[in-house]
Amino acid sequence: MADSGSCLWSIIWLVVLLFIGWPLSIFLGGLYGLFCPLTTCLGLDRLSDLLLEGANLGRTCANNMRHSKPMC
Repeated sequence: MADSGSCLWSIIWLVVLLFIGWPLSIFLGGLYGLFCPLTTCLGLDRLSDLLLEGANLGRTCANNMRHSKPMC
């Protein structure tokens, strides 16, 4: 059974997911879709990788919530 500390971390990750993870993932995912085709033409590899990592922020928050990982 989960202890109260792990439940607290899950709740904190849920709040981070709802107020930071999803909005940023949606915004950065749109930018990634815009810049991804230009990656090879203009050499935007670093920008494309950074936007993809930001687009996966919601997934990262949800995975940390599922495993009750502490933030620090």
